[in-house]
Formats: sequence, C-alpha cells, structure tokens
Amino acid sequence: MPQKAVVDAVEARLLARWSSPEAVAERQAAGLPECPVLGINITGETPPDGDTYLQVQYPVANVSQMDLAGTIYREEGAVRLILNVQRGADFGPGLTMAGGLATLFRGRKFDGVQTFSPSSPVIDDRNEEGMYFSLSISIPYQFDFVDQGGFYA
Repeated sequence: MPQKAVVDAVEARLLARWSSPEAVAERQAAGLPECPVLGINITGETPPDGDTYLQVQYPVANVSQMDLAGTIYREEGAVRLILNVQRGADFGPGLTMAGGLATLFRGRKFDGVQTFSPSSPVIDDRNEEGMYFSLSISIPYQFDFVDQGGFYA
C-alpha cells in the first residue's frame, strides 16, 4: 500500500492538471472526450453509456531503509492509470489521452514524489470483451520519508 502522501500528491496532480476546467476545455477543444477520474478511494458507477473514464491504482509499493539509524525510508512503487474508452469506437483519441497522461507524469518531481518513465499503453486480449477498451500505463515512482523515532523510539 502506498504512503498517504504519495496518493495525495498523485491525485492532486491529476485534479490540477487533468480534471481542472482548463484541462477539460483543452481536451474538448482537441475533440477528446471528458474523462472523470476514479481515484484510490473514490467510488463511482461505470458510466452506463460507455463514456471514457480513468482509474488510478497503486499495484506495488515497497519500502526500504536508507540509513543505519532507521529514520530515513524510501518507497518505490508504481502508479497504474487505466484509461477506459468506449469499446468499438475509434481508439485514436484514447491513445492521445494516454500519451497526455504519460507526459503529465514522465520524469517529474512534485510534492516529494519522483516519477520516472511511464510504460507505453498496454493493449492485450482482455480488450476483446466487455464494454470498454482499456489502455493501461504504469508509472514507476519513489518517495523518501522520515520516521522520527527510528530505532530509538
């Protein structure tokens, strides 16, 4: 499970740069669909009409000790963004949106989180079933934090 600070940072970045009125208007001007974000603890119904939406997951988070005193730790993990677009529709806009998401997180440092090079969107046989065509990208990250108590707490 990721540190709360990581979840807060990632979801704040998505809110500010993906879900903001300016970002939504820019995507609409480019002919791209609206795209609500379902974060780690945000429940929502799958759009009944097959509209595009984005899911955020944190499939792996490993912590290692960085100093002998046991006060500095590093979490290394991945953020998984799953862009779900209407199955059977042109998936070109979905690839464009996935590219925009990758750019939003590629090699960035924000709120103490360092992100690295995202994967290309995964497209596999699971897309042959269901209402959605899913494009999944994974973004490796690291986050350093301090435990004030260390060994002596």
